[in-house]
Amino acid sequence: MKSYVLNDMEYDFKPLEIFVPDPNYKVDEKELEKSIEKNKAIISRVRESQKKSMQICK
Repeated sequence: MKSYVLNDMEYDFKPLEIFVPDPNYKVDEKELEKSIEKNKAIISRVRESQKKSMQICK
């Protein structure tokens, strides 16, 4: 296979590997909820920051 360079990073195109999860896998609901709340807080901070920067530009 050929390799390609983009933005000084070299890429080798390899076939994708299919990952099949264990059918008995259970999601940790508490960790998932913590992750969701953390992401909501980050998004909220970004939106507030954008609002402030837009007000400064006016």
